[in-house]
Amino acid sequence: MNKKQFLSYFLKDKDLDNNSLVISPTGSGKTHFIFNDLIKKGRYLYLCDNENLKTVIEEQERTFSNRKTIEGFDDFSVEVMCYKEFGRSVRYNNDAVNQYETIVCDEIHNLIDYQTFNNDVELSHAIKELFKEYSKTKIVYFTATPFYLKLLEKDYPALTEMLTVIDFSESKEIRRYINKREAYINHLSQVQFQLDEYQQSFEYANLKCLIFTREISAMKSLEEMCKSRNLKPICIWSRNNQIIEMDLEQLRVRDYLLKNGALPEPYNVLIINRALETGINITDKDMNLAIVNTTNLTQQIQVRGRIRHDIDLLVVRTKEQKLPDIKIDLDEKFLNDELTKYEVEEIIVSLNLKNKKNQYITVAKFREVLEKYKYIVRTKRKTENYVKTTYYIVSEK
Repeated sequence: MNKKQFLSYFLKDKDLDNNSLVISPTGSGKTHFIFNDLIKKGRYLYLCDNENLKTVIEEQERTFSNRKTIEGFDDFSVEVMCYKEFGRSVRYNNDAVNQYETIVCDEIHNLIDYQTFNNDVELSHAIKELFKEYSKTKIVYFTATPFYLKLLEKDYPALTEMLTVIDFSESKEIRRYINKREAYINHLSQVQFQLDEYQQSFEYANLKCLIFTREISAMKSLEEMCKSRNLKPICIWSRNNQIIEMDLEQLRVRDYLLKNGALPEPYNVLIINRALETGINITDKDMNLAIVNTTNLTQQIQVRGRIRHDIDLLVVRTKEQKLPDIKIDLDEKFLNDELTKYEVEEIIVSLNLKNKKNQYITVAKFREVLEKYKYIVRTKRKTENYVKTTYYIVSEK
């Protein structure tokens, strides 16, 4: 089998054209290529999508920002900004663009996504100035997920002709992170079954888990779900959130995570939202389970890419109507007994088994789930006082 190569192997000696879009899978060594091969001599601008990624990039050599200074110029310097900050700086005058040899646009898909979601004026100006051709300044865009760029083409029809696209997304020769197994959920409540499946790994093998969901309310629900299983979860969201602020312990863990790439003791479950969808690099070898509660393919790819190594299991949300494979271990008190339909429905509620419409699944669907795992479900009909009743009898195969 041929050895997989990093991005630098393919692009190291290649002189990228102006307005080049590099599509490269997570784990392919994008940051290494940018700071070891793309950036040479001169003044550069590195643009990113959030403060967390900005914090990480500020650790690179010869970088500076509005909160970090460097002395002298040497051979090169790299100014680091978020897209919103850049959009603000060019809102009335784009002359600043000409002072850079190259502008690096990292996670470029999120610039478009955030602007579309918020209709942000400053992000609109960032898009307007970055998707232009300049005579003295080269612009290179990076993403692992080009979906939002295709949306942008509707407003900028000339985008296709302007961009030189270098696409490694389907390449079998380039390095990427591997999921040894993949599974699916179609409701947040089903996360509990993935956690239960790995109970012994959490307890005896130091397993750690990354969970992504969008809303802070859902993050807190997941936190309680984990605590009820004697796990040690912690939620991390944006430090700029002034409505629901993180406490000192959350801030400590966030800073430790950004600096060390590991989840500190005693925690074994990290729950994040879009604030950390990009910008963190988790090198913690015990982080071997990732659960991504969104059907958005771009976010699934980006969240998975936060763990910088192969993992045992990736669980993502699906739009499929069918209920994904779930392993349920029923209490022995429910086995080999005659259960009415209403008693079975009570079990479904106690297990919080819901479909993607947030409705409790039917008894028929529950029977299907049980029989797919390790149970046999028989029915028996009895007539009492001229009333026919169906009973369900569950036994192990």
